[in-house]
Amino acid sequence: MKNKLVTVIAAVLAAGIACWGGYVFCTQVALGGTRELFALIPVYIILVFFGALVVEIVHEGAHFLVGACCSMGVKLPKFHIFKSSSVDVFPKGARCMRLRFVLTAGAGLFFNLILIIVGVIAFAVPSVPPFLGVALPYAFYSFVINGAPLEYGSGKTDGLVISEALSHSDSSQVMFAILRVQGLVNAGVMLKDVDESMLTDVPQLPEDDINFIVLTQLRYEYYLAKGDDVTAKKYLSRFNELIQYLPDGYADNNQ
Repeated sequence: MKNKLVTVIAAVLAAGIACWGGYVFCTQVALGGTRELFALIPVYIILVFFGALVVEIVHEGAHFLVGACCSMGVKLPKFHIFKSSSVDVFPKGARCMRLRFVLTAGAGLFFNLILIIVGVIAFAVPSVPPFLGVALPYAFYSFVINGAPLEYGSGKTDGLVISEALSHSDSSQVMFAILRVQGLVNAGVMLKDVDESMLTDVPQLPEDDINFIVLTQLRYEYYLAKGDDVTAKKYLSRFNELIQYLPDGYADNNQ
């Protein structure tokens, strides 16, 4: 219910911003020698939808570029217009994982904020071309639904994972344990040589928490790599019980 409320509020405010920007655009832009308000409305609407695509590219591109700089191995997801988005990471190395993760997760929101500032300036300052503000409505909408600390059917928002990471929540502690193990493996360490305590000395989570499910899968792979088939089989059986709790599209995004 809270998710829907935030989405509706964001959409209504974004629509209001679009109307404000449309008035500014259509009264200040001279296209083909005309300043006719109604003649420019279709042009503005097309540009706003184009701006939404630009926002998604900038948002996900920011995750990718910052993630690359932080050796987080970001895998770009499918673009989702009018929906919250998330990225998958495949880090290399285990040092400073929390900082690297927060920078990567927050990059999309940061560049959304830049687009919002540019858009407000473009619509508020007469000397600035209004064309620069066409991304503002969707940039605002995207910032709200991705920045709000919520969990949608597709998973946790950027805002929620950042909030959990900074608050050292139990879920984030498990997530960082997983990422550190993955980082070591991606850096060349054999999974069977990873310290077992990295997978066992972690907080207990509810069975429907995505990080508990991923940890269960990783424990299966770990004990299988060590040749402990009995323990591996136990975790595989447990993982199969937990699959029902996986977010929509999780399997597709991790193939």
